Parts: sequence; C-alpha cells; structure tokens
Amino acid sequence: MITAVLSGCTDTEDDDETDEIDETDDKDDKEDDGKADENMYSWSTMDQGPYGDQVSYATSIDLLNWVDSQEILAEHASVPGAIYKDEVIYVYFVDVSVDGIAERIGLITSSNNGQNWSEKQYIEIEDVGEKVPVDPAPFLLDDGRIRLYYFDINEDRLSMDPETENKIYSAISSDGVNFVEEGVCFKKQGVYDPDVIEVDDVWRLYVGDLAGNRVISATSSDGLSFTEEGVAYTGGAVPDVFYKEGTYYLYTAGIDVSTSTDGASFTSTSYRFESEINMLTADPSVIELNDGTYMMLYKTNI
Repeated sequence: MITAVLSGCTDTEDDDETDEIDETDDKDDKEDDGKADENMYSWSTMDQGPYGDQVSYATSIDLLNWVDSQEILAEHASVPGAIYKDEVIYVYFVDVSVDGIAERIGLITSSNNGQNWSEKQYIEIEDVGEKVPVDPAPFLLDDGRIRLYYFDINEDRLSMDPETENKIYSAISSDGVNFVEEGVCFKKQGVYDPDVIEVDDVWRLYVGDLAGNRVISATSSDGLSFTEEGVAYTGGAVPDVFYKEGTYYLYTAGIDVSTSTDGASFTSTSYRFESEINMLTADPSVIELNDGTYMMLYKTNI
C-alpha cells in the first residue's frame, strides 16, 4: 500500500492510454551512468509514442455535450493544458517535434477565441537542471501570474528504483513564457497528469494513477503544499476538473464526464466525448471563454 507523502514547495537541486505510458515504454533503455539513451529521443522512428499525437479542441455550451472542431492546432504534440487570461487562450503542451531532443513544453495562443492561433514557442523554466517537465497544467492566479504544475518524466524514466515516487512541481511566470521553479508540491508513486483548481480558498490537486485507473485528490491552503485526500474517482485517469455554479466536472481520458458537489468524490454520468478525427481522445483541458461558451483542448492521434 502506498502511503501519502506531503512535500512542501522547496527549492530542489537537482481504452485510456496516455503519453506517460508511451514515453516510458522504453524505460529499460538506460545507461549505467543514469543518463538517458540518446535513442530514447528518436521520436519519429518510434512505433508508439507522442510523435503521432496532435492537439485539437471541442466546444460546448453546457460542459456536458461537446462539438468537435476537427481542427489540428499542433502536430507531434500531446497532453495539452489551457487557461484563459485577458481574453487570450494559452495552450501548453508536450512537444516532441525534434528528434534527439527531450520533451519540451510548447505554447500557442489565440486572442479571438480560437479563430486564429499564434506560431508555436517554447517556454523556459529557470534552473530546471536535468528535469524534463511534461504534463503541463497551468493555473491563473488572482494577480495575473501563471502557475504551471508539471511532472518530471526524466526522474521517472531514469530511476533504477521501482519504488520511486513521482514528483509534481510548480513554476511561476508573469508572461506565461519565462518561469521560475517553485519546487515540489506533491509526490506519490505512480501518479502523472496534474490538474489544480481552487474553490472557496481550498486548492485541490488531481493526479492520475494509471495502474489503478483512478484519480487521486490532494488538498492545500496555498497551492504549493498538497496533502493527499483520497481516491476521487475510479474508472479513469488523466484528470481535468472544472468548477461551475456548485458542480465540479471531471473529465478523464476517453473522454468521460463525471460530476461532484464537493470535489472529493465523483460520480460517472452518461456523457462522453469522442474525437471525430481519430479514435484516440484523451488528456482533456477545459476553459471558459468570455462569451460564456467552453473550450476543451484534447489530444488525438494520427
């Protein structure tokens, strides 16, 4: 049994498949010195993996029924996370478009609710060291800054210890591109895909436990140090949670919709969204636009 571990944000030195599974398929490809095998980043030649992933989006007026745009926003891109700031959509994603380079976090924006999109750029996280940030989950703070929660896949990929605890980090930015790391916010064996919300001064971190096909929740008073709360949902992972008028909406890979009144325990609904482009529909991220409609960023596969 895995016990909950609380770790404050301190400076550090050092049907529903997700990219984390694909990206770690070759975990045995490690060198004795603990460094990544260069073949690990030959993205375009891999039979499986995020190179074939694409980012697309769907829209909704009620958070339950979704209409697919059938538009590809980014190629060789996976695990999107989005926010809406000053009427601009920010979409962060894992980018593997260049062979020989580890995963990077890409960013595209739209200032007209998705009618046009910017060129891709890459974010920078100061003093990131040997970490390889993936699974970006942006959160818009009250002061306008963007806090980005992410998972370091390099530690999970290169660790020789089967009991390694996966760490969720946060970093903060004023411009959404240049970030300063804040440190580790939560750690637990086998969790990926962070998502964070704040309701009535209670912060909740949701992470996917892929082996158990479930969602784990953790709470915080400041968004920086999270304590495990328990299993929020069983029957899906890769969580994204959106809160509206007393209801928490949980979207898990599939994409299945569940709801909750307290954010701690979710119940399945009959609602499900599937891409009209390809069979794979996963890694949802939901935002509300200034016209009262909703946009769900998601990944699909070529």
